[in-house]
Amino acid sequence: MYCSSSMHPNANKENVSTSDVQGNFVRITRSRAKKALGGVIPPTKPSFKQQKRRAVLKDVSNTSENIYSHLLEGGNIKVNRKCVKESKKAAKEGANVAMEILVDMHTEKSKLAEDLSKIMMAESQNASVSNSKDEEITEQQEGGSDVMDFLQVVDIDFNVKDPQFCSFYAADIYENIHVAELQQRPLANYMELVQRDIDPGMRRILIDWLVEVSEDYKLVPDTFYLTVNLIDRFLSSSCIQRHRLQLLGVTCMLIASKYEELCAPPVEEFCFITANTYTRTEVLSMEIQVLNSVHFKLSVPTTKTFLRRFIRAAQASYKAPLVELEFLANYLAELTLVEYTFLRFLPSLVAASAVFLARWTLDQTEHPWNPTLQHYTRYEVAELKTAVLAIEDLQLNTSGCTLTATREKYNQPKFMSVAKLKSPKRAASIFSR
Repeated sequence: MYCSSSMHPNANKENVSTSDVQGNFVRITRSRAKKALGGVIPPTKPSFKQQKRRAVLKDVSNTSENIYSHLLEGGNIKVNRKCVKESKKAAKEGANVAMEILVDMHTEKSKLAEDLSKIMMAESQNASVSNSKDEEITEQQEGGSDVMDFLQVVDIDFNVKDPQFCSFYAADIYENIHVAELQQRPLANYMELVQRDIDPGMRRILIDWLVEVSEDYKLVPDTFYLTVNLIDRFLSSSCIQRHRLQLLGVTCMLIASKYEELCAPPVEEFCFITANTYTRTEVLSMEIQVLNSVHFKLSVPTTKTFLRRFIRAAQASYKAPLVELEFLANYLAELTLVEYTFLRFLPSLVAASAVFLARWTLDQTEHPWNPTLQHYTRYEVAELKTAVLAIEDLQLNTSGCTLTATREKYNQPKFMSVAKLKSPKRAASIFSR
């Protein structure tokens, strides 16, 4: 605290005189103030924080007992003892009534819970009885069929820790994928309806060449499947001349690479792979045409989409995953991409048929289909017959096709040379049982 003599020209007796102050500004200590005021120091005004703290403490201690004691000690208000006794008696009676109500409520709740448990037990017993009856009826209708046992389905999504499998959502995801495969499908007969200058043989040569391109650039399988899908969807709506068919192929692979690959090859690479038959401008112009033709809808389910799920369902019947089964199923599925006639089959049907034939090729001692596969593929054995026999013809090369890019790819040791595997028994014997 500082004081200036110039600011107090009319200082009275209670103030410190200027003669006692040295200099213009002197610090007034408590000892000096006490001496100047005759030994009396006025109480300091409490700060705002202290006032607030006191108010809070006062509120906390503001109970009924403190209020009554304060009033009685002060003697300002006379309290009628009779009123106090009556109020205590009424409070006690109210507490007793409340206790009785709580007891009654607890009793009612216990009774309701008991009744509900009895009802639930009765319903469960009825449900079990009805289920047993339904099972008996089903067994009687099937007549004890020895084809397969439908009593047990393995849950392939249970306790899967790998987040890439999306096990918690997998069932819902594939529920939607099964619906989506019915949409945005290429026409199964676009060669006859739309095209005038190309034929299935030219398409076969193009796809076989694209197998080599995808191997050269080490593209993921999804890129190749999407490439073929884009080619067929474009040809289903747009007529093309044969000298531009290769341009369409590399452009669709460019689009698929941009969609599926982490690092897609640049446009110049796809020009180079065609020996610079097409320029960068031509490729980019065709890219615009393809994207407009498919309405920029690139997220479509292919055979590879279903194949991953179905192979996992097939591996559930083995104690350890069978790598050879995975390679063989992928090989059979890729053989179908070359053939125009397989556009009549749904991608899920082709994937299920490839798994069926792969299991049969590896082991003829047991039936290749089981309840788990039927549950996850949604196909019964009879529904697979046509597609399975058609894929087996490709596997055995009954038509004598000279295009061997896919076969050479899966003859490599990294794929365990599954292209050489053949079943000693034809698959037709399974369906004749």
